[in-house]
Amino acid sequence: MAGEADLSGEWAAFAPEWIERMAAGRDRAREGLLDDWMLEVVGDVAGRSVIDLGCGEGRFCRMLAARGARTLGVDLQPAFVEHARRLVGPSETYELGDLQSLTGVADASFDLAVSHISLVDVPDEAAAVREAFRVLVPGGRFVVCNLAPMATAALGDDPWVRRPDRSKVHYVLDDYADEGPRDIPFPSGHRITNHHRMLSTTINGFLDAGFHLRRLHEPLPDEAQLARVPDNEDLLRVPIFVIYDLRKPH
Repeated sequence: MAGEADLSGEWAAFAPEWIERMAAGRDRAREGLLDDWMLEVVGDVAGRSVIDLGCGEGRFCRMLAARGARTLGVDLQPAFVEHARRLVGPSETYELGDLQSLTGVADASFDLAVSHISLVDVPDEAAAVREAFRVLVPGGRFVVCNLAPMATAALGDDPWVRRPDRSKVHYVLDDYADEGPRDIPFPSGHRITNHHRMLSTTINGFLDAGFHLRRLHEPLPDEAQLARVPDNEDLLRVPIFVIYDLRKPH
């Protein structure tokens, strides 16, 4: 299993490409689906204090700040934090940190925590969830967008069964109970370690930390989103993502 050093090293090599990809709007899942869903689920953030766990190069922090939030973005990769600081706005702060141990972040100091496809990168998801619970005020919310466990079970060079003409027959779901790291290829040749966990493992981890599950969403693109990013049509066949809307009790 990839530890902190491995995770940081993998993303250090991939960071320049990732930053350029985000700046160019070439992430079809976020641009064509998930940003809309996440912004709708988090709702009105004006005047709210928000911690973005695994903020990457800061794009979602900037989106929340533009809607009136005071944001702290935390990421393990120095290149991302440095890039985010170059673009920082007046209500944004970025810090280098490990989601599994938010050293220096005070208890009960944020109204909202978000994780926009970052828990899948974390070796110890339960520790990261406990830290999110700790830093939220009573009644605070934790909104998590992650790869769906049905999808992470099949991650690999090609998760589709294909016909001889390369058309897609169906998505592979296999070895679902075999939890652990998965090697994810990108077109450039970079490979990143993600972690597959069963749905029960993730939900029970939220409940064990003390969260209440308010809603669970499986984002699918609507007609307007498909018109914007037609390649996302496959997402109507397979629920690749899931959003958990959680609350810390009062």
